Amino acid sequence: MNFRETSYWKIFRLVFVIFSLYLLGDAFYRWDGFRYYASFLEFIPAVALVLILWSMLAAVAAFLIWLAYIAVKLSLKPVKAGIVPEHFLLFICISILTGMILWVVKALTLKYLFILIEWKLYIILPAAGAAILVSWLLRNRAVQWLDIIQQRITPLLWLFGFLAVAALPVVTYHTWIKPQSETLFRGKAAETEAGVNRPNIILVTFDSMTARDMSVYGYGRPTTPFLSKWTAESAYLFTDVKAESYITTPTTASLMTGKRLWTHQTYQIAGSSRPVKSNTESLPLELKKRGYYNMAFIVNPFASVRKLGVSGAFDIAPVETGFSKQATLFGKVDDLLYSVFGDRIRLYDWIVQRDFIFFKILKNLTQNFSKTTAPPEKAFNKFLSVLDQNPPEPFFAWIHLYPPHDPYLPPEPYMGIFDSSPALRTYKGQEEAVDRAMRYADPDPARHSFPPEARKEVDILRARYDEFIRYCDKQFEDFVAELAARGKLKNTAIILSSDHGESFEHGLIKHGNDNLYEQITHIPLIVREPDQARGGTIDTLAEQIDIPATILELAGIPVPSWMEGRSLVPLMRGGTLPPRPAFSMALEGQPSRGHRIVKGRFAVWEGDYKLIHYLQKNISLLFNLKEDPGELNNIFDREPEVGKRLLKLLMKNLREANERIEGQNRR
Repeated sequence: MNFRETSYWKIFRLVFVIFSLYLLGDAFYRWDGFRYYASFLEFIPAVALVLILWSMLAAVAAFLIWLAYIAVKLSLKPVKAGIVPEHFLLFICISILTGMILWVVKALTLKYLFILIEWKLYIILPAAGAAILVSWLLRNRAVQWLDIIQQRITPLLWLFGFLAVAALPVVTYHTWIKPQSETLFRGKAAETEAGVNRPNIILVTFDSMTARDMSVYGYGRPTTPFLSKWTAESAYLFTDVKAESYITTPTTASLMTGKRLWTHQTYQIAGSSRPVKSNTESLPLELKKRGYYNMAFIVNPFASVRKLGVSGAFDIAPVETGFSKQATLFGKVDDLLYSVFGDRIRLYDWIVQRDFIFFKILKNLTQNFSKTTAPPEKAFNKFLSVLDQNPPEPFFAWIHLYPPHDPYLPPEPYMGIFDSSPALRTYKGQEEAVDRAMRYADPDPARHSFPPEARKEVDILRARYDEFIRYCDKQFEDFVAELAARGKLKNTAIILSSDHGESFEHGLIKHGNDNLYEQITHIPLIVREPDQARGGTIDTLAEQIDIPATILELAGIPVPSWMEGRSLVPLMRGGTLPPRPAFSMALEGQPSRGHRIVKGRFAVWEGDYKLIHYLQKNISLLFNLKEDPGELNNIFDREPEVGKRLLKLLMKNLREANERIEGQNRR
């Protein structure tokens, strides 16, 4: 029999066209967001990659349907039912339609209701029986209908088939042939100036660690006993440092450039654009110019030095995997895609994104694991193994760790130390709890907290998060001990910080919803100089962009004029700095790539006051953080002079940022 007449071919034709039509619609949806930060030419390889992967999945899906058809046909052979592919395809179509109707009904009426598996069976089995009955009644027309459909889809089959074949050379070129805009430097570091003794510098950033849940910053639970002891004896604790934004890629872009978001114009997290001039104006490049050997051990690819556009300034920057929602099917696929395509094709993870149908259909197949598979010691040990090979000195090492980012799954004995409840100790349980809490997530400025019906689970989630921080504290303690055992503390500066915080207040869970409340923006900063033997506390208002400038001064390197941050070393020497405001912003919904900033959320701090301004809604919230650290009382109308002054300050800086953007466009 000719292959074109086989039952598999008939099934594949229909499945492939349906898959391709869905992808076509999704491509328009993705482009609407992608164009905010990248060009159409950069979108093409992403489309090509997902087209190849989606076509492969179509072939697999068609094969599974064909196997099911063969099994049904063989099982019904004794009764001579005369099943043909068209009958089975009709049953599949009716089943899908029935499933979609049930899903819509649940989404509209029972969205947040947990349904036991027994009740699901009571619903699914009658629905399947109804699909079988309808398919049997319509079996005589099935062949006629499917023949018409097969004829009509032939042009689409050829079109999508041609595009899938054409996608192969596009992906091949961008992945293995096209030269990278940045070449990883793997030679020796530049020679250090004669007579200059520069320290090694290690920057450790924990993902999603808020100062508000660290006992070293006064939190009630003993989440950071080692850091409390460490800062008391041998490090400086900065008590008032603000993150530049609420998500990883923009904040780490600021960390590597010393620039605010409206200057480096990296606003989004998925497939985000590289910081402006990151290949010529970055912290690691300034260090390399002065003889530093640079290393990066980044577990979260959203902070990848390749994504940030600074990989050319690093001597060692291995591609890390094992970061994502960890031991899940999608995490493993994402790891594989990232290792092959992550630094070559933007939107490489299209096919495993949470809002893509592949994830929605198969998410229940994820493994329900109960501890993190991206432990801090994994990255720490990788760095220590390199250190044991005696890399050139001085060196700069940036270690970005995934915990305590969700899911909050520390191993024993940390799980349960702050809440002994057996609840929310697995990935699946926490995901379901977050979904339920998101029902109450509300960007309304008037919301202060979760309602009582959600508060209990949110409190347990926060306990799991705090347990994760306690685990991170211990892993950092062990890391410092390993450095001491190698005799590195005498000539190495160690800096601990975070990209942003994590929220369990204001009706906002984790770090979404453009959240700029203090749980998100108040980040830790602890600095230990080489061989430091005393502790200190510094209360001066500071920003994340001050960290790279501080690193440069610790290295004895002048801070370049293009850095917007300023060194905090004078404060460590007992001096003072002129007071200045701090800024943070949430601009993920704002197009980058040279567009004027016309929407977003901003925060500005000055003295005890903090203003949060919603640009599109033209709503301002004013808080006195000294009197109201929980940001519960909006006093904008009560103290209008302060509110209007901070709003005027914000709008002046925003106007200047837009003028710079327009100036870059003219050039």
